[in-house]
Amino acid sequence: MCGIAAIIDPRVVAEDAHRLAARDRELIAMLAKIWHRGDPECFAERRSEVGAALGANRLAIVDREHAQQPQSDQHGRIWVAYNGELYGFQDVRRELERLGHRFRTTSDTEVIAQAYAEWGPDMLGRFNGMFAFVVFDSERRTFLAARDHVGMKPLYYVVSDGVYRFASEQKCLLGVPGEIRTLPPGSYLTERGVTRYHQLDDTPCDLPERDMVARYRELFDDAVRRQVDTDLPVAVTFSGGIDSAAVLASARLHHPAVTALTIGFEGAADIEVARRYCQEHDIPHVVAHLNRDALVDIIPDIVYGAEFFEAIDVMDTCVGYFAFELAKRHGFKLALCGEGSDEVMAGYDLFRHHHDPVDLMRYRVANLHRTDLQRVDRSSMMNSVETRVPFMDRHLLEFAYSVPMEMKLRGGVDKWLLREAFKDRLPAYITNRPKIRMPDGSGMKNTLVEYARAQDVEDDTLAKSIGIDSREGAYFLERYLEAGFPMPAERFKRAGYDYSPNGYFEFVS
Repeated sequence: MCGIAAIIDPRVVAEDAHRLAARDRELIAMLAKIWHRGDPECFAERRSEVGAALGANRLAIVDREHAQQPQSDQHGRIWVAYNGELYGFQDVRRELERLGHRFRTTSDTEVIAQAYAEWGPDMLGRFNGMFAFVVFDSERRTFLAARDHVGMKPLYYVVSDGVYRFASEQKCLLGVPGEIRTLPPGSYLTERGVTRYHQLDDTPCDLPERDMVARYRELFDDAVRRQVDTDLPVAVTFSGGIDSAAVLASARLHHPAVTALTIGFEGAADIEVARRYCQEHDIPHVVAHLNRDALVDIIPDIVYGAEFFEAIDVMDTCVGYFAFELAKRHGFKLALCGEGSDEVMAGYDLFRHHHDPVDLMRYRVANLHRTDLQRVDRSSMMNSVETRVPFMDRHLLEFAYSVPMEMKLRGGVDKWLLREAFKDRLPAYITNRPKIRMPDGSGMKNTLVEYARAQDVEDDTLAKSIGIDSREGAYFLERYLEAGFPMPAERFKRAGYDYSPNGYFEFVS
C-alpha cells in the first residue's frame, strides 16, 4: 500500500539536466503532501527520466525488503508506481514465468510491470484486488493509469499543456493549472482517453436457493483467505454487526493472529455486543472510548486529509480515524473491515422503501468510491494502516451483485442471504441484529451534527448552489473550500438514494 505520484510528458524525447531536476523536485513536493501513506523510511522512492517521473511513499507489506518502487519489467523498459494489493497475484506470476518472464522480487508490484509487458491493458482482466497505478513504457513513450474494479484505491489526475500529472490524493495537484479529475473505478487512462475495462452485471443468477447461499459463503471465505495471506498480524475493525462479525470469524479461520478493534462512546451498543462475542469466542479484543472534544478537534484534519465536503462523510470519517489510530497504536499495519455489504446486500432502510431497489443498489455501489470506500482509504492511510475490504473482492462482488433482490430483502429482513450464509457460524444475537448505522451504534448520535449546526457560516450560497440546504452541510463545505480544494460540481449524496428526505437515519439503539 502506498501513496503515488507521477508526471508524464509523452511528447518529450530529449531534455537537459535542469528540466529533469525540476520535474524530480515537483514529484517530491507532490509526495510530501501524502507522506502518511507510507513508511517514513520509504518516503519518495522514485525514478526520473526523460519526460517522466514516477514515485511512491511505500507502506511495506509484501516483500518488504526488496519491493522498492518504481518497479520494472525484466528488461527495464516498463516502470510502474503502484498503490494497492493484488490478491492471488502468484497465479498471474506463475503464468508469466511459463511465458518466459524472470522475476527479481516476490512483490505484486513487479507482477504488474511484467504483466503489462506481456499483455498491455488486457492484464487488468486477470487482476483481483484494490489498486491504482501508473505504468510508463520508456521505449514507446506511452503510459497507462488504472484503477480497481470498484474504486477502493484513489487516483486523481490533471492534464495541462499535454503533461499528465497523477496522484493518490487531490491535495498533491492543488495549484496545477487545469481541472482535477477522478479516474473512474474499473477504468484506465492512456493518451487516447478513458476506457472502461470492468462492468458489473446485475442479470439475476440462475441457481437454486441453497446453492446461492453456499456459493456466497464459499466466495466470501475465499475472499477473506486471500486478504489475510500475510505474515503480519491482522486487525479487524469490529462493530458487533453481522458484516464485521462475518469478516472476523472468517479471518480467524485463515490467519493465526487476528485481533478485534472496537471504538465508541462509553456504553455504546456496538461495544457491548462486540465485547460479548469476543469474550465468548476467546478473541483478542481492544476497545477504545471516543469523546466529544477529540472528535470536534479532529474535524479540520479530517476535512483536509479525507478530502470530504459532505457532512455525513466527514462525521463518519472522524470516527473511522480513531479506529485506525487505535490499530496503529497497537502496532498493526494491516486491517480488514466490513464496508460495502450494505450497498450490495440491501442493508439500509432505504432499500425497503425504494421504488426500485435494484436501481438503488446500482447507484450505491457505483458511488462507493467517493463515499464509504474513500472514507476507509483516507481514515486508515492517515494512520499509515492498510485496510482491506473483503466484501468488495471482485469475484464475491460480481456474484453478490447478480443475486436476485428477493434473496437480499425477504419478509422485511435485510441482507437475508448474508444472514442465512452465516447463521451456523455466528450467534443469533449477531445474525438477527438489525442494521444500526455507525453514528448510532458507536454512541456518537448527534454529537457532531449539533456542533456543526452551532458554528457560524459566512455564506451558504455556494452550498445551496449544489443542493446542500442544511446548516451542517454548509459548515463542512466551507471548511473544505478553506482547505484549498476546488468547488465541487455536484453533491456526492442524493435524497432518496443516500438518505431519506427527512434525515440521514433514525436512532434505534
